[in-house]
Amino acid sequence: MALPTPTISASANRDCPSRRPKMIKLLRILVPSVLLTAFAPVNAQQTLRMAFVAPPPVWGPIADQFAKEVADRTKGELKVQSFGGGQLGSLPQNYAGLRTGQVDMMLADTGTLALAKGGKDFNALFAPYVFRDNAHFKAFMNSPAFREMLAPVEKDAGFKYVGYVSDRAPRQLTTANRKVLKPEDMKGLKVRVPETPTILEVMKAWGASPTPIPAAELYLAMKQGLVDGQDNGFDAIAGAKYYEVQKFAMRLDYVQSGLMVLMAADKWNRLTPAQQKAMTEAAAETEKWASKMTWETADKSISVLKANGMEIVEPDLAPFRKSAEEVLRRLDGEMWSKGTLQKIQAVR
Repeated sequence: MALPTPTISASANRDCPSRRPKMIKLLRILVPSVLLTAFAPVNAQQTLRMAFVAPPPVWGPIADQFAKEVADRTKGELKVQSFGGGQLGSLPQNYAGLRTGQVDMMLADTGTLALAKGGKDFNALFAPYVFRDNAHFKAFMNSPAFREMLAPVEKDAGFKYVGYVSDRAPRQLTTANRKVLKPEDMKGLKVRVPETPTILEVMKAWGASPTPIPAAELYLAMKQGLVDGQDNGFDAIAGAKYYEVQKFAMRLDYVQSGLMVLMAADKWNRLTPAQQKAMTEAAAETEKWASKMTWETADKSISVLKANGMEIVEPDLAPFRKSAEEVLRRLDGEMWSKGTLQKIQAVR
């Protein structure tokens, strides 16, 4: 005959005061442990998905170098996996993805910060000829003025600016069948440009019909005649083999920019301080390698374009600058806060 299982009632616990200190002591040990586990930073091995819209041959080497630097500095705790060519969506979708968690990281042009929530003032970064040269642009990116503009956008858009990872060669203009020597020569040209309002407005002022098309679809669009031309640096033009569908390359040097890495704020906040430090150091180290490679590649690319039948055209830039300046004066205080251009141009 089975014996009944003895039970201890709540009243029995109350009647045994010797057990209560032991229970309280146990809870003091267990509760903090549970809370620490629930809210501990992520330090187990994890994979972070990094999106970019450029064709993989163009930005892929930079993304790979950054991933290598991160893996080395975190001893394999963090793995950055790249998805180029718009695999994870367009630029606006990538920015939205940082907020929703669909994208962990993003490799993008600095000027695209204008597409982020609250990023209106960053329209000025893509203002044609706002920077005197690349040295001026780099000085601004390292200035308190840039950090002042960035801080509220990081908060509103839900991302962390990890760092600057590469210079970009200045933007040029290519066309399939028309040589451009002055703004009037662009009348009616369908030109693919980035989805940034400032470039759209200036292209219109130059007489072109700006047509935003995802970077991943650009080659085919030019091949099929959906657009007549596009704007990119010489390195990107050669890397994407646009010389196969374009004839003329006009050296306008009209936009100075670079590449940056952004990370979803939620993901960033879950990293340990050591991992965060590794990320920023990885960006800085990547920039040394990538910027050097960019300028070397841009110089070599001119020869590549010529060897593949493109004609390099050197227009007088004065009419282009004058027209752009007129547009920027009109947009000041409308497309960005009044005084933003002056802050940028004051940086030395």
